[in-house]
Amino acid sequence: MLLHEDRPHTVPTRAYLVWKENWFFVFMDTERDLNCLVHLSTEPTRNIGHVSVSLLYGGETLTRSLQAPLPELFVHQSSFEIGPLSIDFVQPQKEIRLRFEDDEIRLDLTLQERMKLFDFLACYDVNPDALSISESTGFALGQFRHQGQSMNGKGLVEYRCTGKILEVEGLGYRDHSWGMRDDQITLSHNWTFVNFPDKAFHLFTKRNVIRSELELKEGYVGVAEGNTVLKSLTVEYSGEGPEKLPAEVRFVAVDVDNRKYTIVADVKNSFARLPLLLQKAGGKGYYCVDNFCKCRLEETGEKGFPMSR
Repeated sequence: MLLHEDRPHTVPTRAYLVWKENWFFVFMDTERDLNCLVHLSTEPTRNIGHVSVSLLYGGETLTRSLQAPLPELFVHQSSFEIGPLSIDFVQPQKEIRLRFEDDEIRLDLTLQERMKLFDFLACYDVNPDALSISESTGFALGQFRHQGQSMNGKGLVEYRCTGKILEVEGLGYRDHSWGMRDDQITLSHNWTFVNFPDKAFHLFTKRNVIRSELELKEGYVGVAEGNTVLKSLTVEYSGEGPEKLPAEVRFVAVDVDNRKYTIVADVKNSFARLPLLLQKAGGKGYYCVDNFCKCRLEETGEKGFPMSR
């Protein structure tokens, strides 16, 4: 018998796991200099939805972060409202409409398929011996799923305090994940979406507090015909940028067909930097910031726009 057995016991990290379903939408209209983030994180077992919206226009950033209960009818619904945010899945993997409205801002944005949807389970098929997103996020105790898709977007943004109404059109990306997860175990991550004229990339790395020597490295490249898994990815950081960020990030990726892609992102000269508020103010968690900046694909000289955190 151990002398401490009668006392309260240490809570194991795996006990922090909770079922979450997240939707993340990124949109940028470079012609009108507007950048937008919309994030929804739901915890059905606690009946909580975390809503976050960030907009940058004319050099001013507007952010919203709130919690609201989930609607009574939620599971398998093609449209729903959580607080001031409504999401309508108009056509599966083809069209999604986002609406957010309060006293100061009204957002009505429709995202449509630009590239095919990608499911990161495919990364495990190509690299079965590498750390997967399911293992990294949920201790391999449950099936965690993660999908992404390059999108086109259009709609309007109304600033009610000034009466300014913008008709916007540009590029976007959407990210959808669900399963058992615990964000508190994340030590660091790089989550990058890049839209080029005829292709798109989703590249990410992640380290956990537990076994921090292991690094998750997954991604894909998408073109109009479909998606291809990356079999290797390295990320190099150089120089000193703002807010303790690097000046430049260099991604070197090789896909399953041995095509090499070298993407260089100019983080130091980001034209937008928006916070992603994952939980209510003061809540336990970590801070994310999304950088909108120019990049180039060295093999072809193509120019594109990455959105990363």
